[in-house]
Amino acid sequence: MEKQWRCTVCGYIHTGENPPEVCPVCGVDAALFEPVNSLDAQNQNQPHRGVKTAEKPQIMGLNISNLNDLSPEEQIKQALYRISYGLYVITAQFNGKDNGQCANTCFQITSDPAQIAIGINKRNYTHELISQSGHFGVSILDQLGHEFARKFGYRSGREVNKFEGVYTHRGQTGVLLLDDVNSTLEAKVVGQLDAGTHTLFLGEVVHAELLNEVEPMTYAYFRATK
Repeated sequence: MEKQWRCTVCGYIHTGENPPEVCPVCGVDAALFEPVNSLDAQNQNQPHRGVKTAEKPQIMGLNISNLNDLSPEEQIKQALYRISYGLYVITAQFNGKDNGQCANTCFQITSDPAQIAIGINKRNYTHELISQSGHFGVSILDQLGHEFARKFGYRSGREVNKFEGVYTHRGQTGVLLLDDVNSTLEAKVVGQLDAGTHTLFLGEVVHAELLNEVEPMTYAYFRATK
């Protein structure tokens, strides 16, 4: 039986040995796909650490005792699935056009000056606007932001206005930022790295806002509560 993968943003099911690089429905990256056969395993009760059990717990559809039997390539893939991520809406604007997309790649690089990096698929409209404008915004979703993750990951901004019905405000750089999120950042692009299907944009943070005290959304929390 062929493997199946579910997009955790829009629910699209992909059949194949690996998840697609980009969801054909909502455009999010492969990192936001999960093995369909892992869903039941995630709901099993996990034993306390240090307590012997008759059977090893199941993680991502694999028995821990069998993990070392995987090929080196498969072990790399499974290890990457376990990296912790947040969920963000990355926004950009150029020449009167705005767009935003859901992303899970945003991390701090340096503190002085404050610099962050984001990874954006080259096919995405947001990538085009960042490349043209040299700026981007980051709205850090909180644990109540499930609908934002779905709305900004469902269809391309070339086809629909993703901001319709969403409370937003203009940042100092002109990008649209979401109102009902944990916090926001605005950055000026100061470097970029070609990563094949993606570009890694390095941005110097020029402004930030703290908007609420709700815990930030993590990818693991989104999967567990979607």
